[in-house]
Amino acid sequence: MPATDALLRAINEPETIRVVAAITTDAVREACDRQQARGIAAVVLGRALTIGALLATLGKGERERVRIQLQGGGPVGQVVVDAHGDGRVRACLAQPLPLSHLANQLLDAEPRPSTMGAVGTRGHVTVTRDLGLSQPYQGSVALRTGEIDEDLEHYLAHSEQLPSALRAAVILDQDGQVLRAAGVLAQGFPGCDPATIAQVGERLRGLRDLVLAHARELDELVGLALGGNEFRRMLEHPIEFHCPCGPERALEVLSTLGPADLDALADEQPHTEVRCNFCGQTTLVAATEVRELAEQLRSVQS
Repeated sequence: MPATDALLRAINEPETIRVVAAITTDAVREACDRQQARGIAAVVLGRALTIGALLATLGKGERERVRIQLQGGGPVGQVVVDAHGDGRVRACLAQPLPLSHLANQLLDAEPRPSTMGAVGTRGHVTVTRDLGLSQPYQGSVALRTGEIDEDLEHYLAHSEQLPSALRAAVILDQDGQVLRAAGVLAQGFPGCDPATIAQVGERLRGLRDLVLAHARELDELVGLALGGNEFRRMLEHPIEFHCPCGPERALEVLSTLGPADLDALADEQPHTEVRCNFCGQTTLVAATEVRELAEQLRSVQS
């Protein structure tokens, strides 16, 4: 049986590098199933979700939350990831991508499927970190390659000043559905020679995605990143696809509209549908609730 989705934080024996390894197969598969993502769209969604789980590890507590937004002008539109330090993660694509799309024709022709044709390269990646402090931190850099892990690695080095090595892998079956997904993030502690992280990066880039994604144990992933050198396990926790949508969240979404627009919705139909882009669930909000929300917004504005 495949290993259960989980994430492991570890430190190499000289205590110069932190490594975070994740197996994300079930979470990626659920995200793709909910959004009917197959082929290269599943690779984009899976790599993004995996990286989100890896990046939500900077703080030591479970309250950390990371939001990633990639906008490259490609056919999948904006890619959004929402990840928490306790392993809850979700991701979505703004636009569906059929298997007949040109971006899928290179899936079997390349050793590592490229996400550039689906994501695009004319745009930016923005990362918002909420560590439970008064203000979240937000950084942004221009996209360079349209390869999600390469662009996030570039972001970490230039926006957060954390030289990093990052790799995410998604393996598909012959029908374009997810078989396995995994990823590794390595970062140097203060004083670490940047060349050491560069070596880890070269090692990860030299691995075939098949090798990375089919690792059965988290320790194996850490070992691949460190070239077999000794390391110390620090913390392990499960990863799961989680979406908190529902009636309360639906009202939050509707609250972004003005009172006049809400009144118009309530007059037009007995229920307003609010569909979640992450999980596909539709919540019905009654016209009476929509009118009550409009009144609440008016009272706040007055």
